[in-house]
Amino acid sequence: MRITWPIVALAFCLGGAANSNRADLARTVFASHDPNGRLPNTKIEWRGTVRVEGSQFAIYYLEFINPVSRHGQQRIAVIRNAKDFMGAYQCTLGNSQWDATMVVKKDRILVTLNYLPTNPQASFVIRFTQRGPSHNRYFCGEGSGWENGI
Repeated sequence: MRITWPIVALAFCLGGAANSNRADLARTVFASHDPNGRLPNTKIEWRGTVRVEGSQFAIYYLEFINPVSRHGQQRIAVIRNAKDFMGAYQCTLGNSQWDATMVVKKDRILVTLNYLPTNPQASFVIRFTQRGPSHNRYFCGEGSGWENGI
């Protein structure tokens, strides 16, 4: 039992370091797709990976907070094969009734609005092929649809 604790602690530390490193790599990819200069004030969180036909799509949640107004924007962003920015959807994830919940599956992302969890019309699906994710026109109650920047 005493041996288990250091191994668990080491795994936790390495996992935290891997997530930090993953966010740093993503920040580098996102940098050339940030026309409004939001990236310095953006928290980046890796949410999972979709694998389709030999391609890997890393799914990130980006949360921008304007340091002056304290207003913010959120995005679900996609990077293919650790180097190609694919695009993003505007969507606020969280626990409040006005937010949404996201589940990353093998070949798709499912996003459900929290205030309508049992209504199938309140669920949005991003499907993936080897070329990338679907480009939905209406998404997550935001109405913004697919975007080519963060």
